Amino acid sequence: MSIKRLVEFDKASSQTEQDLKNACWTILSVEDDNLYQQTLCLALRGLEVNNTPVNVVTASSAAEASLILSSRDDISVILLDVVMETDDAGLRLVDTIRSVIGNNRVRIILLTGQPGMAPHEDVMKQYDIDEYWIKTDTSEEQLRSSVTSNIRTWHYLTELFNAKRGLQMLVDASRVITSKRDIRSFTRTVLLEIAKVIGVSSEGGIVCAHHNAYKSIKEADVIAVSGRFSKHQSGLIQDILQAVDSKEKSNILSLLETAMNSQSHSFSEGLSALYFSTQGVDKRSYIIYVQTPETLSSAHIALLQVFCENISNGFTNLALFNRLSQLAYYDTEMNAPNRNWLEREISQLDTSALSDSILVLVDVKNYAETAVMLGKRYIETLMRSFHQVLLFEFSRAAAICRVDDNQLALLFLESDTVDSQRLARLTEKKVVIDGVQHTVLSTVGEMSLKHIVGSAASEIVTTAQIAVASAREKKLSYTHFDVKTTGEIANRQLILHELYGAMTSANELSVALQPKVNMLTGKLVGAEALIRWVRPDGKTVPPSKFIPVAEASGLINRIDLIVLRKTIAAIDALSNEGIRVPVSFNVTCSDLRNETFVEEVWNSLDSSSIEPSLLEIEITETQAMEDYDFINPILRQFRQRGIKISIDDFGTGYSSLSHITDLAVSTLKLDRSFVSKLSGDEKQAGVAVCEMVLRLANKFNFEVIAEGVENDEEKLELIGIGYELAQGFYFAKPMALSEFIKWANKRSQ
Repeated sequence: MSIKRLVEFDKASSQTEQDLKNACWTILSVEDDNLYQQTLCLALRGLEVNNTPVNVVTASSAAEASLILSSRDDISVILLDVVMETDDAGLRLVDTIRSVIGNNRVRIILLTGQPGMAPHEDVMKQYDIDEYWIKTDTSEEQLRSSVTSNIRTWHYLTELFNAKRGLQMLVDASRVITSKRDIRSFTRTVLLEIAKVIGVSSEGGIVCAHHNAYKSIKEADVIAVSGRFSKHQSGLIQDILQAVDSKEKSNILSLLETAMNSQSHSFSEGLSALYFSTQGVDKRSYIIYVQTPETLSSAHIALLQVFCENISNGFTNLALFNRLSQLAYYDTEMNAPNRNWLEREISQLDTSALSDSILVLVDVKNYAETAVMLGKRYIETLMRSFHQVLLFEFSRAAAICRVDDNQLALLFLESDTVDSQRLARLTEKKVVIDGVQHTVLSTVGEMSLKHIVGSAASEIVTTAQIAVASAREKKLSYTHFDVKTTGEIANRQLILHELYGAMTSANELSVALQPKVNMLTGKLVGAEALIRWVRPDGKTVPPSKFIPVAEASGLINRIDLIVLRKTIAAIDALSNEGIRVPVSFNVTCSDLRNETFVEEVWNSLDSSSIEPSLLEIEITETQAMEDYDFINPILRQFRQRGIKISIDDFGTGYSSLSHITDLAVSTLKLDRSFVSKLSGDEKQAGVAVCEMVLRLANKFNFEVIAEGVENDEEKLELIGIGYELAQGFYFAKPMALSEFIKWANKRSQ
C-alpha cells in the first residue's frame, strides 16, 4: 500500500495505484543550449521511479518556462540553467516560482557551464534550491540519481500538501455540519474521512460513541458506524461487539478503556482508539474505535494523529455552537424555548400554516413586586412551576416559550386544538411550591395569526405583547386580539415619523393660548400655553394623538423645550401689547430630571426681557409626588427666581397633606372631573370636593383655579362655593397668539 493511498482525501485530486501506473513523473528542463538540452533528455531516457516513467518537458528560456509552470502543477523537478537570456535569468525564474506562482513543492536543480555564476549559499536557502551542478562535471549516473531522489522528495511533499488540503476540506465540512447542530451527521462524515486517510476497507470498520463518565466503556452510546459495523446504527458498544469473539472483544474493550483512562489516543495491532473531549464546554467525551485488516504503520498513525487534531476542533466547535444555540434560543432559568426560538418557528411557517395558528400570551402579574419582596429564587421557582402546569394542561401546544421575564407564550399550529375556556382559567391558577399552594394571577391574550399574515415574526410577538399590555391597562384579565391594533400601531409609527419632521419645521408646532379669568369681574388674569401641530396640508393633529407617541418615543423632552421657547416668545409679544399676565406651560417629571431642560429655562429667561413672574410652570399632582425628594428642590429654585408653580389636575393624584403643604407651589388647579359634577347627577359630591379643595388652598395660602368650566351652571356653582378664578371653554377656547391679543384687548374695553 503506497503512501499516496494513505493520505487520499479527494478522488478528484488524488491518484489510485492504477492511475499511478498509467501516469508518469514530469520534470522540466530549462536550457538555452539545444545540444545540451538533447543530451539531458538522452541521459534521462528510460528512467523510472517507483515503476513510473519519467517524462521530460523542455523550455529554452525563463519566459517560456514561466508559462509552462503557471499552467501545470504536476512538474516535480526543474533542471534549470542559471545563465540564459540574461546572467540572472535562472535565479529570476526561481523567484517567480517561489514568490509569484507560490509553488514550494517543485524541486530545483541548478546547472551552469560558468562556475563563476554559482549563487550564494544564502540564496540557495532562501529559494529552497536543492542542488547545484557544473554541467561539465555532471555524469549521467549523478543526474539520474539526483532526479530520482528529488522526485521522491516532491512526491512526499505533494502527499503532505494533499493531506493538508484534505484536512482543510474536512474542517470546512465540519463547520457546515456544526451550523446544523447535527452531531450524527458530523460523526458520520468524520468516519468516512478516517476511512479515506488510512484506507479502511469493508473488512474493517469504525465506531464513534459518546461516553458517560459514570458508566463503563461497553455502555457508551453509539453515535455513528461504518464498514463491518454498519448494520448497527445505534445502541451501545457492547451491542456492536456481540458478533466479535471473546478474545477480540476483550482486546477492544481494554484498548478503549486505556484511551478513556489516559484521555489520549491508543494504538495496537489492527486497532486504534481515538479519544476526544469537550469537557470544558458541555461535559462530554467521545471515543472513536477503528479496526483495520492490517497493522497501521508509523506513517499511518502520524497522519491519523494529525487528522485527529481537526476532528477534535470539530467536536469542540460543535459543542460551542450548541452551547451558543442553547443560550440564544433557550431560557436557562426555565430550560424552555425563548422569544428568539418562537420568532424563528413562526418565521418558518408558510402562509397556510400561519393562517391556522394561534398565539397565546400569558402575562404574569406582579412579577417585579414579587421578586423584590420574596427574591429572585422564589419568583423563578414560581415561573418554573407555572410552566410545568402549562406543559401538562396544554400538551397539544406546539411550543410553550418564555418571551419575557413575566411572559409565557403558547403556540398552537391548529386552531381547533385551542380551548379558550381553559385558557381563560389561566388568569388565576394554583401552583404548588415546596408543598405550599400559591396563586398565579395573569393577563391572557389570544391572537389568531391569520389576522397578521405577512408581518415579520418579531412584529407578531410584539403585537401580542402590546395587545396584552393594552388589556392590562384596561383592567381586563382575558382578551382576544383586535385586528385594529396593527392599524393603530402603524398610524402611531407614521405620526412618529412625521413628528420628527415637524420638530425641525419653523411653523408646524406652535402654542395656542387659553385664557384664565376672574369669574367675578371677567378680567383676564393669565393664560395657559397648549401645544398645537398643524401639518403643511393644513390638517391639525390632536395632542391626544401625538403626545402619547412623543412620551413613548422619548421626544417629549424636546417638544417641551419647544413649548418653553414659544411660551417665552408669547409672553414677550403680550408684554409689548401691554398685556402683562402670567402664561403657564406644562412640564413632566422627566423634564425636571433633565439637566438640559432646567438649564434651558434659566438661559431662556436670561436671554429674554420678560419678568420671571410672568412665566408659570404646571406639573400634575402625580408627577410632583412621583419623585418628591428630587423634584421639590428644583421647584423651589424656580420659585426663588420668581417663576410660579401650579399643581395641575389637583385631586386626581396620590399625595399626602405633609407633602402638599411643603411643596414649592403657588397654585392648585381643580381638576375638570370635579367641576363637571357640579352640573350633573353627582352635584352634591362635586360640591363637597370643590369645597374641600378650596378650604385646603385657603388654609395654606395657595391660589386656586377651577379648570374645564363649560357652562353657566358650573360657573355659578363655583362662585357660590367661593371660587374666583377659572379656565375653560365657557370663557374661551385655546387660540393663536394674534387672536388672543385681539380677544384680550376687546375684553379690557
